[in-house]
Amino acid sequence: MSKWVRSGVLSGATDLVAQLGGNFSLLAECAGLRADALKDPDMPIDTAIIPRFLDLAAEQLDCPAFGLRLGQMQDMSLFGMLATVIQRAPTVGGLVRNLAELFPLHTQGAIVGLREEAGDVLLTYEPSAGIYPSHRYVVELGFSVLVAEFRRHCPSWCSGYISLRHAPPADPTWHYRILGPDLVFNADRNALLLDAALLAHPIAPAHSSFPDGHDSESATPAPDRVALTPFLTERLIRAFLPSRLLAIADTARLLRISVRTLQRRLAAAATSHDAIVDSIRADLAMAYLRDSDLTIAQIAETLQFSETSALSRAVRRWYQCSPTKLRQNGESH
Repeated sequence: MSKWVRSGVLSGATDLVAQLGGNFSLLAECAGLRADALKDPDMPIDTAIIPRFLDLAAEQLDCPAFGLRLGQMQDMSLFGMLATVIQRAPTVGGLVRNLAELFPLHTQGAIVGLREEAGDVLLTYEPSAGIYPSHRYVVELGFSVLVAEFRRHCPSWCSGYISLRHAPPADPTWHYRILGPDLVFNADRNALLLDAALLAHPIAPAHSSFPDGHDSESATPAPDRVALTPFLTERLIRAFLPSRLLAIADTARLLRISVRTLQRRLAAAATSHDAIVDSIRADLAMAYLRDSDLTIAQIAETLQFSETSALSRAVRRWYQCSPTKLRQNGESH
């Protein structure tokens, strides 16, 4: 099933491509994006078009920081009507929690996760399984937008830890300039640490006020957690994968439902817990082999395979070739 997102998530792309001396119409055509799509930010487009466009733009414009630079030209308005609801919070922490809760209404093509850690919050972000082979530029775009938003409220803020699954570019100057000095590449997750001071920082009144008579809560329905069970299941499995692989009983407990209820809801969506685990591992194996410098043994450990040979067998089942061949194909892309 296709997953959709507002074309507004590429706002600013026309200007950035022009600044870099490129032809937006040609890039859009190559990516499968209608040339006039950005005239209406509410136009729904296939989520896969976003990373495809970013990949093409970065390569053809020789700009490895394309996603990062585009994110600095955007703000929360990319979420459309959801923006005012997300920003209706007294603090940055409230904004972040609203974002994670409402993100599935924006798109199910990507996942935002939050984990509390001693008063701080670790925010994770990545595309859903099967969207696009490479995660590099779309993850950098997402983190760049978030960092810009946090600095709008707290200009001096800088995260003490940001990790990316992919390898660094040959010249990471833009990455350190935008994301800060505490940046880790080839990591076991895409994560952004938000400290307690930032979370407690107040949201500027201009970001939290509403026009007279406007009721955002009635205008925006709460996510249907039953219908979102496959999405929520994937979000949990991804969140815990760096440390352990969740069994179905673990996932059911975290969702506060019985195993039978979880099985029934997933079956109604034509999937299963095992199928979701398998699709996540397949997706991350492809992303690591294309985008990171991790060894195959390190990838196997990160994806919770008991040994390298188990990962190799899985990759052959998923992609009909060895991990080494898959990595070589990605490098020649």
